[in-house]
Amino acid sequence: MPQAFKQAPWRLQILNTSRTALWIVGLFVLGGLYLAVNAKVASAGRELLVLERRYESLVRINGELNSVYAGLVSPEVMMERAAYLGFRPALPNEVHYLTVDGFEIKNEFEAPRPLTSGEERPRMLSPSFTETLGEWLSRFAIGGNR
Repeated sequence: MPQAFKQAPWRLQILNTSRTALWIVGLFVLGGLYLAVNAKVASAGRELLVLERRYESLVRINGELNSVYAGLVSPEVMMERAAYLGFRPALPNEVHYLTVDGFEIKNEFEAPRPLTSGEERPRMLSPSFTETLGEWLSRFAIGGNR
């Protein structure tokens, strides 16, 4: 059906202007959202940098404290502190052992053997897997599966 009358030019102009304004408002909203997200990401990045610097500082301080602690509990320092407090090494006749009735040592401690010892180490593969890949392929190439 053909249209009975033509739209007034001012109505078409208002329609086009409102569409353009709607697009511009939409772009402003998207731009605002983009800027808001970027601001949050930048803020989180700055906070991460601050936390990483704090972590590195704490790791350094922890290392320094471990070094100081190691110096304080070294055998030489401990011996000096013990001597200062009046302690001395015990003489053999000053050592007394306690016996506890009913206590039996079940297993003696056996230190693990070093890997370079003469004993045979456990194998990674079963002894039945001694064939190399080349031998296995040549078996099939020569005359079928045996």
